Parts: sequence; structure tokens; C-alpha cells
Amino acid sequence: MAASSAVADTVQVRSTADADTATTVLAPTIFVGANVGVNADTTIARNPPETEPAAVPASADVSAPEVDESPDAWALQVLDAAEPPSGFDEGLLRVESSSEATVWPVIVAATPQSRSAGLMSVEDFDALGGYAAMVFVFDGDTTGAFWMRNTPLPLRITFITADGEVVSGADMVPCLPPTPAGDCARYYADGPYRIAIEHPLGPSFDLGLGSAAGVTLAR
Repeated sequence: MAASSAVADTVQVRSTADADTATTVLAPTIFVGANVGVNADTTIARNPPETEPAAVPASADVSAPEVDESPDAWALQVLDAAEPPSGFDEGLLRVESSSEATVWPVIVAATPQSRSAGLMSVEDFDALGGYAAMVFVFDGDTTGAFWMRNTPLPLRITFITADGEVVSGADMVPCLPPTPAGDCARYYADGPYRIAIEHPLGPSFDLGLGSAAGVTLAR
């Protein structure tokens, strides 16, 4: 996705934002974005969806609920069963609309090395264990570009501010040899962002980010 798609850190995320400004984004439990729609419903995200998820109050705690009672039970079960790639973390991504919130299990890239690796060479995202996306977390606001060098999966990227607002998104196409690296497209956000979310294209990977009112990452 991004290292696969990340243009910098060393080669892939060309960014001014690996600043050492203090941020809650790298705390043991990360919350990026304010809670919105406190009267909304929370649903269990399924990838791909199998049944219509049940609705529960959005005030439910997504960071440490009981697996057998929580609305995020499915997402927590994925985290319990799956193993993120070496050097990566995992977490829960909460995507809120005006009427409901959906919780997704995600892989987290929060170091320069993992951000540069991203989804490079990954040909089957489902084979990673049921995660819904990869989330790139930066130490501070950044404007760095992403690319798709050696990334065989077409991806959707969405850029999110530290307050959980959607900046912009783009569909990214693979850039594989023999195409020279210098000819690979660079994908920029429309403004500064704190996290970037990548997932394969297709209806079964739609996380609802296009209409999100707020996005929260917890790990």
C-alpha cells in the first residue's frame, strides 16, 4: 500500500512531517480524531460483509471491550487470530458517519521502516489474515506523497487529519518493472494529514471513508 506506496522516509514518503512534535498518535492507545455523532449507531464491520451487522450505541468503548459482548467482537477476533507482518502493529479503525460508526481491524505502520515497506509485493490482501486496511501513522502533520512502486494491488488511499477529518482520497494504480521508478505516479493529499489509510479497490473493501464524519484509530 504505501511503502509499497509510500514515497519517502528514505525513498518513499517525501514529507516534511516526521517532526518531533509531541502527539497522542504514538501513545500506547492511539486516538486520532474526535468522537462525532454521539447518538449514532455502531455496527460491526465485516470484510467482506456476511450479514447485516447489529446496531448498538456509539458510546461503546472500542479500545478494550469484552469480546463476547462488544459491538467490535468480530474486529477483536480478527486481531486475536491474525498476526501482522513483521515490523508492523495492528489496531481498530473506527469510521463514523452521521448515523453510525463501523469498527475495522487494521494493520498499523507507525515506523519509518514499516511505512516504507507498506504493501509492497503483497498480491493477496485477504491472505494477511482478515485485516480491512493498512493505516500509516506519522509523528506529526505531513504532506508527503505516496507511490505504488512494486505494489501489485490497485489501492485506495484516504488521508486523515489529526482531528479525524478526511482531507482527500485517491485511487492508486500499480507501478511495476519494467516501468522506471522515476516514472511512477506520486499521490499527494489536498492538505496536511496525520494518518493515511490504504485498502484494495473493490466493494468488499469499502470502509465508508468517502462519507466519514470522523475517523479514530486505537491500538
